Amino acid sequence: MRRAPGPLVVLGAAAGVIAFADDNPLVLAAVAAGALVLAAAAPVRPNRLFLLGGLVSGLGLALMNPFVSAEGDLIVWQGPEVALIDLEVTVEEIVAGLAIGLRLFAVAVLVGAVLAHIDPDRLQAQVARVAPRSALVCALAARLMPTLERDARAISEAARLRGVALAEGRWTTRARRAAPLALPLLASSMERGLDVAEAMTARGYGAGGRTRLAEPPWGAAERAVAGIGAALAVLAAAAITLDLGAYTFYPTLTSPLTAGAAALAAGALGGMAAAAWVLRR
Repeated sequence: MRRAPGPLVVLGAAAGVIAFADDNPLVLAAVAAGALVLAAAAPVRPNRLFLLGGLVSGLGLALMNPFVSAEGDLIVWQGPEVALIDLEVTVEEIVAGLAIGLRLFAVAVLVGAVLAHIDPDRLQAQVARVAPRSALVCALAARLMPTLERDARAISEAARLRGVALAEGRWTTRARRAAPLALPLLASSMERGLDVAEAMTARGYGAGGRTRLAEPPWGAAERAVAGIGAALAVLAAAAITLDLGAYTFYPTLTSPLTAGAAALAAGALGGMAAAAWVLRR
């Protein structure tokens, strides 16, 4: 079941602050693991773009960091001197790059997991209180995109029945054959948009003050998630003010296994795992 946006936004924001408040690999790994647990407990599968995009971007940053940073004492590989690029790779640069990539991956998965738990209609209703026009555009796009995809499939099937080989040849050939199909697709989408505009006008949109459905009350699971999110927010504030997981990469690596880092990692992972368990019930 999809949930109210408030508790999950608080939970995700607090976990995101913890991820950005500290460089300790132990804490970042805990946030990433908690985000994966939260994503696994979602009622719908999170969008793959968050997982794959976070993974690819994180790996890219991890591979790039040794060649843009010029710090660290433990040299792994020494290349020739080249302007603008550091070809001296150190252990510290590698670990720092992995930490940066892990943070990006954790935050991307966290955003995808939170959105997978949230009821999109209730989220748009909350956004409409602040930006009604933007919320309307998002709502229309979310509902018209599946229709546009169905129209595109129907037009392509009709073209194949008439002998147009859309799946054969090189991609340039396929694109050239499919290009004329964009015109009927554009015409059908514009006609559908006019139908939606006429329906909105017939129902009085813009004729007076806006009305909205009453927000359903939070259930027991949502209240529990709100409490967990508040606890994580307190933990994030403590991480910033007390520097619980203090960690440095340069000039030499420090130990990530400190009492503050362990407490911060355990709190972040435990909080998100508890929220996932509550939401799964």
